[in-house]
Amino acid sequence: MTDWPKQTPANMNVFYGNPDTNRDGRADGMWEANNLTRIVPPYKMVLAWDKTRVVSTIVVNKKCAADLLAILTEIKDHYGSQEAIEKARMHLYGGCYNFRLKRGGSSLSIHSWGAAIDLDPERNGFGVRYNEAKGMMPKAVVDIFKRHGWTWGGLWSKADAMHFQAADI
Repeated sequence: MTDWPKQTPANMNVFYGNPDTNRDGRADGMWEANNLTRIVPPYKMVLAWDKTRVVSTIVVNKKCAADLLAILTEIKDHYGSQEAIEKARMHLYGGCYNFRLKRGGSSLSIHSWGAAIDLDPERNGFGVRYNEAKGMMPKAVVDIFKRHGWTWGGLWSKADAMHFQAADI
């Protein structure tokens, strides 16, 4: 298991590279070319906001790409069929790499380094207190991510149960 960096901008930049070296508020193309890659999900995923669009690849930082692929493969193996994955709503992709500020914040989101993924945002809305009994993020999925050292946002003071990151708080 990889020791993921603390989620400070300095630690993230050292580990994942600085996505905005010239500080113009946009991701640097050279950084993207050198640090991002695409993985093919091991099961059918669709965009959470447009279920007619299949996710053929996920853009993620090279340093956590193999780990994310292993996690998604474990999710596939845990559920055993596409039907079971869909019943658990783990096919609903909410995003991975997205250069942006944290919601309501002034620092970069972990998504800006391509080191976070959101799953089933519809049932796991930002700021919604986690409750698995209401169909929110399955504990089995949380446990899979945790075994890989990823941090889950479901129990944060401002809950973000859709969110998993390859960065420590």
